[in-house]
Amino acid sequence: MKAEEIEDLRSALEFLTVNGEAPTVVEEPLSPVHEIAAHHAAAGGGVPSQHNLADARPTIYSNPVGFDVPVVMGVHGRRADCAAMIGMAPERIALDLAAHVNADHPPARVQGPPPCQEVVLDGPDLDVRRVIPALTHTPQDAGPYITMGLMYAVDEETGEQDVTIHRLCLQGPNTLSAYFVPGRHIDRLRRRAVERGGRLPITISIGLDPAIYLVAAFTYPTTPFGFNELNVAGSIRGRGVPVCEAATVPGLAIANAEIVIEGYLSDTMMREHPTDDEGGSLPEFLGYQGSAQSALPRVEVTAVTHRRNPLYQCLLGPGSEQSNILALPTEASLYQSLTAGVTGSLVNCHCPHHGGGKLSAVLQFDKTGPVDDATARQAGLAAFAAFHELKHVYLVDRDVDLFSEQDVLWAMTTRFQADTSLISVPFLNGHPLDPSQNPQFNPANRHVGTTTKAVFDCTAPFEMRRRFRRADFLGGGAS
Repeated sequence: MKAEEIEDLRSALEFLTVNGEAPTVVEEPLSPVHEIAAHHAAAGGGVPSQHNLADARPTIYSNPVGFDVPVVMGVHGRRADCAAMIGMAPERIALDLAAHVNADHPPARVQGPPPCQEVVLDGPDLDVRRVIPALTHTPQDAGPYITMGLMYAVDEETGEQDVTIHRLCLQGPNTLSAYFVPGRHIDRLRRRAVERGGRLPITISIGLDPAIYLVAAFTYPTTPFGFNELNVAGSIRGRGVPVCEAATVPGLAIANAEIVIEGYLSDTMMREHPTDDEGGSLPEFLGYQGSAQSALPRVEVTAVTHRRNPLYQCLLGPGSEQSNILALPTEASLYQSLTAGVTGSLVNCHCPHHGGGKLSAVLQFDKTGPVDDATARQAGLAAFAAFHELKHVYLVDRDVDLFSEQDVLWAMTTRFQADTSLISVPFLNGHPLDPSQNPQFNPANRHVGTTTKAVFDCTAPFEMRRRFRRADFLGGGAS
């Protein structure tokens, strides 16, 4: 089976079975409340504090207690699987994915009834909590969360479209809360709709072609406001992503989704945690329990549609799957921006798991002259503009394996001097989920959310390159 034959979650699982390791099927009845998350964290989630990242694997929980909808996790847990499912080599994702960013390959409207609407549930008796086995990950969670819901919105006046993934907490039979990191485009569309005196119609598609999930995390400036990331997924597949008209709201949904939630984003705010504004939300991608928000936009659900015998897809926040989904578009954004605007000596880039795929980047260079010593540092600083959520950037030479955190730390140990090789830039905006961004942690950062960013130059000076030649052994073993 070839990557171009993948069109939905089901064909992706078939591809993994045919071309690699079949998903693990857990038949033991496990509850969506705590048990499935705990099992996946320990056995296949690639959570650093629980299990080796190399052991991340796709898993199907076939008997979630109280539901007849299997839970699918870990499809994107391995970088090699992610690359294979979009027809790319693991070490070339940044380069190859960047080539698709400016594609004009818009979504394609399907003719006839779409697969995602084989079953339509609406009306006053609808209870999302009884349809979807959303996971409550820990006892500190505010409630059950949808973690792989692709929110799709279309501006009714301008036609501008956006897709993105946000944490969604099930608050009632037909109510969700939605958390938006400041500046997210769909929240901007919501505010526009509210200013016009209305609500923003949305769909939330769950269980998708991996190409869609792997481009949904592209952000500004690579994908500016109004750019639909589905264009990138369409370019990867060589065909427009199939979309359909929603059943109950004026909007679009992914036609091949397993499950679609339809509804409206309104100006009504609600607390995320039902009883404690200072309580937890869910485990976030950096490994800490998230904080519940006191006021989040409300999603008013009008319908749930799904395929016959649907699969429910979700992920763990602090795991390799989340990190890969965040890392791959970040790597492509960095490569595209830095090669176009700063230097041609950039060979590759990688956003490792320790930064959750967002906060750390390793940039690899092939220096050809003394000027590249400065050019590499310039690229390190420019990375913060290319992807504003970055916190630490590591510069390495071509002989360093940028995908090996051990090799990167080796380069830091032997090619880095803290007084001359470190560039720190204080008073910049960081990622709101980094708990060190607090004046109590660093009084120099006067506001919550302000951070000090750093470039670690772990490259050998060009004029000294011969002193930094690694030991070169003959292959083939003893003769």
